Amino acid sequence: MSWQNFYNSIRNELWPNCDNEDDFDHLPEEIKEECINTYGYRPGHYKSQSRIPHQVFPIKTETACQLKWNWSTVFLSLEQTASCHRTDHHRFDTDTFDFHNTPEKIADRERMLAGQWPERGCEYCKNIEDAGGSSDRINNLNLVGNHAPVELFNNPLATHVTPRILEIYFNNTCNLKCVYCSYYFSSLWEAEDRKFKRTLNQVIPIQQFEKNTNYQSNKQKLFDWLKVHGQNLTRLNILGGEPLYQDELVECLDFFEQYPAPDMELEFFSNLNAKKEKLVSTVEQIKRLLDQGKIRKFNITASLDCWGPQQEFVRFPLSLQTWEENFNYLLDQDYINIVIGSTVTPLTVKTLPDLLMKFNQWHKRRPIYHYFNSVNGPSWFFIDILGDIFADDFKRILELMPEQTPEQQQVKEYMRGIAQQASSKLPNIPELRNLQQFLDEMDRRRQTDWRSLFPWLDQEFARLL
Repeated sequence: MSWQNFYNSIRNELWPNCDNEDDFDHLPEEIKEECINTYGYRPGHYKSQSRIPHQVFPIKTETACQLKWNWSTVFLSLEQTASCHRTDHHRFDTDTFDFHNTPEKIADRERMLAGQWPERGCEYCKNIEDAGGSSDRINNLNLVGNHAPVELFNNPLATHVTPRILEIYFNNTCNLKCVYCSYYFSSLWEAEDRKFKRTLNQVIPIQQFEKNTNYQSNKQKLFDWLKVHGQNLTRLNILGGEPLYQDELVECLDFFEQYPAPDMELEFFSNLNAKKEKLVSTVEQIKRLLDQGKIRKFNITASLDCWGPQQEFVRFPLSLQTWEENFNYLLDQDYINIVIGSTVTPLTVKTLPDLLMKFNQWHKRRPIYHYFNSVNGPSWFFIDILGDIFADDFKRILELMPEQTPEQQQVKEYMRGIAQQASSKLPNIPELRNLQQFLDEMDRRRQTDWRSLFPWLDQEFARLL
């Protein structure tokens, strides 16, 4: 979206014309305040738009997903890939290192060209759409800032393409062990499993994995790939584990010092429970990259699902005090685009309104963003396993969510889809048993007490099991 499109979408008939962003300072003060405080405009925002020519995603079949063409997720320590972090992972050939054009991804694209859903891996979006909601697939079709691969310029049916968005999971080094995570993405989970000799598998079967032994050479191949294709990326996402605990984050920043990507947006996802000094030093290095024009934009997604002791249980051993201190530091850095990323599960729905009230206060200081998703797995954390018991909670959530901007309206519509999904099924008794056994095992391992934090859930178990 350009400045002119943004301004014309929010202006009323009494506002003067303002065709150039440079003229924003000449607008009346009350209009400037409304643009900033109501509609989330940040002065100078549209000057940082990518110079890469934008092309609308040209594929219009009923199941077409832009992410299948323009997005690649790479799990480097597992030698696996996906297009969109919600789909199934599969191995890719590390000799060619063509992680974006695996036989599985090309087959998915061919099915979508034929108007069919992929044979496996896209159930998350299909289930939301079947429930009448707005899925990630739908939301990303025409999302501003998403660029179609260059190959689609000349051949709108191309299935062998170059990604515009790269998402990297380097390894599982992490300082938290969130209840819906696993040793795939958390070294603390891995250490806990070793300590308890994977006793969780005696309660609920969980797939195990072995790390590959070619990590260092694969990492070098990734940086070699970036040397060739980094100029065509519009976004690079770095996830974990926890990036602030991984040396690879600094290696990436050092890489872009030497190999600039001036049209690329850099983002990393953090639980914000690192020491503040580490956060500050990382942010200052990124600021230098921005000032030197070596990257275009910087976002940070601060992961948080709800508020209060329930959140510290879910993201164990999270300290909300540390999180908020680091978050307030980020709020003071006005060049950083801040997103709060929340995962919606049965354990977080009831105290999500407390986080939304905090969000609305932070948003008064300066514009920030809030995005949501349902958990990918394990299945006993799916939002629909309890039946329609969260109607009042979702009503409160939707009341608290802002809807002044088109982006906020889209996020709110997405939440309505999650709410519809939550009420779409009857209670799933086998999964409820799994959830109860899982929580009991967490208490045994971590010396926590889920029943005191979620008494309503204990009552539901007593009623249904």
